[in-house]
Amino acid sequence: MALQSPQPPEQSREAAEAGLQLLAGLGRVRTATLLPAAPEDLRLADPVPMYTLAPTGSLADAQPVSWRYLVRHGGEPVALAETVRDAAGEHVFSQLNYGPFVAGTAAALDSARAVAGERAGDAEVRLLHVPAVHLIAVWLHGDLADTLVPAAPAPSGIEPGRPYPAPQLLSLVAEFTPPLLSPDDDRGGG
Repeated sequence: MALQSPQPPEQSREAAEAGLQLLAGLGRVRTATLLPAAPEDLRLADPVPMYTLAPTGSLADAQPVSWRYLVRHGGEPVALAETVRDAAGEHVFSQLNYGPFVAGTAAALDSARAVAGERAGDAEVRLLHVPAVHLIAVWLHGDLADTLVPAAPAPSGIEPGRPYPAPQLLSLVAEFTPPLLSPDDDRGGG
């Protein structure tokens, strides 16, 4: 399988770079991995469009919401930078994430590249975020089929780094979805 990595709009890359440099330069990033890094030593890598999906949705329902970049220092992933579109449609810096999904996303991207070498056809690399169950997965959107590679940490019962046929993983995700409360159910806090 040949991986197609879409290139982000230049405005997105510039916004991510500016946000990263500003935060790193102000010393607001105080994690063990970022603290020793000078702002000029941090670089953006592996830009990937991110889509969100409701836990009971199909991939056809996934909506593009942002661009995510791995932030590397000395070749190691140390953060994730994200850009979104503002109300005027401009790409703006949204956030810098240095939690557990950094290493998990990097590992899932590596696993996805290994999977691609074993399969036929072409696939576009994307990220899929299912916020309701705290799942992020590398999405290989293929001509023939879609494959999802969950990033760690993943919900219980889902193996990070393992390639899943999309219908199989989405079926597991749907099982984690809590039932919706009816409007007259007082357990909803309303």
